[in-house]
Amino acid sequence: MEADPDTVYDWSADIMSDSWDAKAAGKKLKAQPAMLLCDALLDQDIFAGSGNIIKNEVLYRVKLHPLNTVAALPAKKLSELIKETRNYAFDFLEWKKEFTLKKHWLAHTRKTCTRCNLPIIKDYLGKTNRRTFYCENCQVLY
Repeated sequence: MEADPDTVYDWSADIMSDSWDAKAAGKKLKAQPAMLLCDALLDQDIFAGSGNIIKNEVLYRVKLHPLNTVAALPAKKLSELIKETRNYAFDFLEWKKEFTLKKHWLAHTRKTCTRCNLPIIKDYLGKTNRRTFYCENCQVLY
């Protein structure tokens, strides 16, 4: 890279950076009210560093259906989603270093919901068509 990374990269969007700005993430999300959550969590301009596993696990943790739009969420749930995305990233890193990541997955590649004991749905959703694992019973679609 020829340019200084600090002039090119938006550290405030990096979910693991000390410069992470949750309020900025909220503003970026609210500016795209029709965006699906399954797409929002993969948008690197909003959640740099988030990937498919993080998407699935965060949505499961906060009990949100991946086909919710940003606009459909109550403010409290939107805030919870933003906060949990950062929290899960640090859990992810710790478990990856311990080589225990897969054993902590609650939704990603799972067949059964740990809360409801019902089947986990596997589908290819959003504009990215990435694998998405979710429970239709306990992940709320607003």
